[in-house]
Amino acid sequence: MAKRFLAAALGVPLVLAVVFFGGYAPILFDISAAIICVFCVGEFSIASGTIKMYPLSIPALLFAGVYPMVLTYGYGLLTGYLYTGIVLSMLVFCHKKITYKEFAYNYGMTTLITIAVSSIVMMKNTDPAHGSLYFVLSLGLPWMADIGAFFAGSFLGKHKLCPSISPKKTIEGVVGGVLLCIGATCFIGWLFSLLLYQGTVQVRYLPLAILALFGSFLSVIGDLSFSVIKRYFAIKDYGFIIPGHGGFLDRFDSVIMVAPFMLVFITYFPIITT
Repeated sequence: MAKRFLAAALGVPLVLAVVFFGGYAPILFDISAAIICVFCVGEFSIASGTIKMYPLSIPALLFAGVYPMVLTYGYGLLTGYLYTGIVLSMLVFCHKKITYKEFAYNYGMTTLITIAVSSIVMMKNTDPAHGSLYFVLSLGLPWMADIGAFFAGSFLGKHKLCPSISPKKTIEGVVGGVLLCIGATCFIGWLFSLLLYQGTVQVRYLPLAILALFGSFLSVIGDLSFSVIKRYFAIKDYGFIIPGHGGFLDRFDSVIMVAPFMLVFITYFPIITT
C-alpha cells in the first residue's frame, strides 16, 4: 500500500505538469505518449524474450518512440509502413535465427501498444483546444476504475471475477470501480469547465458518464488480457520501475484498451460543446 501511495505521489504531479504546460506546448502530449510506448514495448520485449533479438527489438523500440511524435505532422502512415517493411525484411533475412512466432509476438504487440497509446495524440490533434482534458481522461478514467476496484474489492469483495486469471479481482470491486470512475470523470469535466475553460465551453455530462461507464469495463478487460499474457510467459510483473505496480505495462495495460475507445466515442458523441 505504501509503495502505491509513493507511486501516486510521484506520478500525479508529473501528469499535472504535462496538463499545465501542455496547454502552452502541446508537443508534451506527444512526448508523454512516446515515453509510455517505448517503456511498454521494451517491457513486453523483455517478457517475451525478444529484447536481445535486435533485428526485432531495435525497429520495435524506434517505431514506439517515433510514431507518436510524427502523427501531428501527418507521417504516421509512412512510419507504420516503414516499420512493417523492416519487420517483413527481417523475417526473410533472419528466419533461421528468429522464429515466425517470435516475429509475430514482437510485431503484433508493438503495433497494438503503440497505436493504442497514440490515440491520446490523435485526440489532441482532432481537437487541440481540449487536448489537456483528453489526456487527463485517457489516463485518469482507467486509473480511477482501478483505484475504486482496489478499495471496494479490499473491503467488500466476496465474489471472484476471474480467479483463474486474476485471483484478487472481485465483482464488488468492479462495481466500485465503475461508480468511482463515473463520479471522478464527471468531476474532472466540471473542474476543467470551471478552472481551465472558465465557462466558455459546456461539458456534456451524460455522454461523459456513458464514456466512464463503458471505459471502466474496458479497463478491466485490458487489465485481464495483459494478465493472461503474463501467465503465458510465467511472470508476475512486466517490470519494477513503478513502486507497488510493477512496470509501465502493468500500469498502462488498461489505458491501451480505453484510449482507442475514447477516441472513437468522442468522435461520434462529443463530451464538450462550445
